[in-house]
Amino acid sequence: MDRFNTIRNSNDRTSLLFCSTMGPAVWMSIWSSFTVGPGYMNDLKEPNTMLRSPITTLDGYRGLLPRAWTRDETCDEAYVDAQNDFQAAKARAFVLPIVQEAPVRTILDVGCGMGGMAVALETEGYESYGIDLPGLTRRWSSAGRSADRFYLVDPDAFELPFLDGSIDFAFTFGAIEHVGTTDGHAHRRPDWHAVRRQWLREIFRVLSPGGRMLIGGPNRAFPIDVAHGPDSQATSWERWLARRLGATVHRTWGENFLWAYPDVHRYLEGLPYAMEARSIGGFLDFSRVPAFARTAARAYVNRMPRALLSTGFNPWVMALVTRRADM
Repeated sequence: MDRFNTIRNSNDRTSLLFCSTMGPAVWMSIWSSFTVGPGYMNDLKEPNTMLRSPITTLDGYRGLLPRAWTRDETCDEAYVDAQNDFQAAKARAFVLPIVQEAPVRTILDVGCGMGGMAVALETEGYESYGIDLPGLTRRWSSAGRSADRFYLVDPDAFELPFLDGSIDFAFTFGAIEHVGTTDGHAHRRPDWHAVRRQWLREIFRVLSPGGRMLIGGPNRAFPIDVAHGPDSQATSWERWLARRLGATVHRTWGENFLWAYPDVHRYLEGLPYAMEARSIGGFLDFSRVPAFARTAARAYVNRMPRALLSTGFNPWVMALVTRRADM
């Protein structure tokens, strides 16, 4: 069966999977600014009973969309197509084992694109949903994505359209480093930390007591980034190195548009959470690393001691945050 047509249209208790393997171009307008509205506690029932108001519809897909939309929103379609080839495998090989560590029924993947991860986890028996930009509605429709499984988000007023405590597990990869930028890439807004704080806390809002969210992205404390160009405020020698090496070499002191483990505590301060650094072994394919160095790169992350996971020795942040149920 086509894995893109396996989403059930059940009336069970449901949640949102906000798939998160979109590239920088897809996110360039989502994270530029948003506000976090009030949440509402309620039992999960059918899809329409766990949605916040007001819900609007575009091409049959629902979301919190306070403004009119055109379909020329930024969307790197070639990147989306490429992601479909490995999203399902990544979901089963890396995400699923972490999901299975605790009781989970509902899953949220932040930034679903075409929804390969959502579909893969759905076929594993979870109630999984996707949410992304309105510019994807026609692509969702052509791929048979259910309007009861895939939802829209306004990039200029980012609010998840689901109730407080409705998600058991959320994850997002390669998105947070573009939150709070003016171009969706590397030009930080003056209030970029505040924007990221609101973004992360909005995901935390929908976690159930004991629920978890997994947030991954390149580590600012690690001096090499093969996934992005230099920060907009990079020095001339950093830009020169990027051109010569085909990878970004940046200072590990000060700040740039990437993030690091201390930012998790900064953004979630005052909330009832616990954070654990997880291995990125098996997650990165190092396709942008020169072929001669890939084996060494994989061995490096696969064998990294647990004590070093949250340090500058790790090229990626992979933070597992748990919403404490005892507070």
